[in-house]
Amino acid sequence: MKMLCRSVQALANATGDIPPTPPISRPGTPGGLPGGKENLRHHHRRTSSRPATPVPSDDIKAPTFKNVELGSPEASMSEPSAADVGANAEPVHIQQEAIARKFFSKKVPLVTLEDYLLRLQRYCPMSTAVYLAAGLYIHKLAVEEGLVPVTSRTVHRLVLASLRVAMKALEDLRYPQARFAGVGGVGENELKMLEISLCYLTNFDLQVNPETLYEKTLCLQKAAQSATICSKLPPSFQSRLPTRTRTTA
Repeated sequence: MKMLCRSVQALANATGDIPPTPPISRPGTPGGLPGGKENLRHHHRRTSSRPATPVPSDDIKAPTFKNVELGSPEASMSEPSAADVGANAEPVHIQQEAIARKFFSKKVPLVTLEDYLLRLQRYCPMSTAVYLAAGLYIHKLAVEEGLVPVTSRTVHRLVLASLRVAMKALEDLRYPQARFAGVGGVGENELKMLEISLCYLTNFDLQVNPETLYEKTLCLQKAAQSATICSKLPPSFQSRLPTRTRTTA
């Protein structure tokens, strides 16, 4: 958990603030990428890992439980969280930009990333494998593909979605949607949209093995170290998200 926190926070500090792209003029109809669901079913094999420790659900209703809010997302609920296909569908890169907007907060959340992760681990304990897999997903989206930049406005939602998807992909034991959303400071529907968005942006490539976890963990650490030393991301880390404005049809 601490490794994930340090790495993504270093990337966020070095990246600065990158604004999201404007919404597309025509909201897409949630559909599916060719072979997406089939690929998910084909590769969906749970790996053995230490399961999370169950925690009674009453603890998040106790007086000592304090709510946390991530604020409003840039994207509205009507904006697509999954790719659209068909003759009238937008180009893939435009759809990816629209989906990436789901991870942007309008304002930087008041809770620090470290406190946020400590909160998640306290009320929804997760195994080491889940944290490593979440780091792999973030590395893929932010560094390899450049689809969602790691900034102070995206890091909380990226971490929340990555941990939730990693938990579902790797472990049989997982927490109810309402509990995880409540601890994470988002609504149940928003958490669902974040999960769907992450799955489509990663092309449903969610399964990992020990070798991949080790390799990508080192890559994430190196990316954070490079960003910290250089004070800015090198050209290879530039996000694909453009800053152009679109005209509404």
